[in-house]
Amino acid sequence: MFEPKYVITSTILSRIAEIAEIKAAVERSRVLPLNEAQLRRQAILRMAHTSTSIEGNKLAQFEVGKVFEGKTVTAPSKDILEVEDYLNGLKLLEELSKSKHDLTMEEILRMHKIVTNGLVDKEKMGKIRPSDIYILDDLGGGRELLRFKGPPAGNVQKLLNDLLGWLKKAKGESIHPIVIAGIFHLEFVSIHPFTDGNGRVTRLLTQLLLYRMNWDFRKILVLEDYYNQDRMAYYNALHSEEDKQYSQDREFTRWLEYFTTSFLVEARKVLEKIQSIGYGKVSKKSEQIFLNKDEIQIMDFLSTTGRITSDDVSDIFKITKRAAQLKLKGLIQNKLIQVQGNGPSTYYILSR
Repeated sequence: MFEPKYVITSTILSRIAEIAEIKAAVERSRVLPLNEAQLRRQAILRMAHTSTSIEGNKLAQFEVGKVFEGKTVTAPSKDILEVEDYLNGLKLLEELSKSKHDLTMEEILRMHKIVTNGLVDKEKMGKIRPSDIYILDDLGGGRELLRFKGPPAGNVQKLLNDLLGWLKKAKGESIHPIVIAGIFHLEFVSIHPFTDGNGRVTRLLTQLLLYRMNWDFRKILVLEDYYNQDRMAYYNALHSEEDKQYSQDREFTRWLEYFTTSFLVEARKVLEKIQSIGYGKVSKKSEQIFLNKDEIQIMDFLSTTGRITSDDVSDIFKITKRAAQLKLKGLIQNKLIQVQGNGPSTYYILSR
């Protein structure tokens, strides 16, 4: 039986409390369906980009966008297929999130099959690994260092059943959804049930659990962004120096501190994004500021690149520079963007 050992420290508690406040603010924000769809599209692209990047995929985010749109990308075929598979995994995530039942083995195997389609041998897709597994760090010069040894292959099925049993029990005991998701993330990836694709499947299933427990942040939260900023810190949090071999007796407290930190950082970004593009802003007449299609596209470009120029707007919409400046002027007047620099060096950023 799986009984995770952890302590809810003051740090974990304070972070969860702030996340809960942000969640309430995000849910209260009035967002037009078109605007929300745009935010979710951004989140999908960022999830696909960052989660595959963590595993070494070389595609840039704009290339992931091209793959999403079915356009041609000049890149290694394996990298393209990996992103295509992950995007399909996100489609399955959306489908599965519509039901609120407990996570099942069938869903786990289905997710793995989709995420590894064409990347591993057919007999390994959606199948529990048949042999032991070792995670090694490449030190160069033919040298390798053991980072982590998973449990024996013969124990994997029982360990997964124990984990699924604990998930059901944890919800009945009213354990906080963030704690449940965090413990699941570490335990599942440590069991390492598959020959390949364990990290990607873990992150998708963790997101699924949060969606089903109504902690989805309107499905625009991207936890992978934090992991990808410092991959070594993420790996070290998953498998610390003293945890080089799987053990059901391991302590989860330090990982939960990392997990709640990452959650809080990305939750703050969600709130800032909603506020910065005007979804939370109201006029003097208490009327919400809504964006038209072109303004949404400008804000989308800004949220992806961090800055935009009138020449960029001209190129995006195939309009004159004067017309582009007029589009930017409206966003400035509504205090959604602000001017930086002057003359030919002028550019615009999101208002803080």
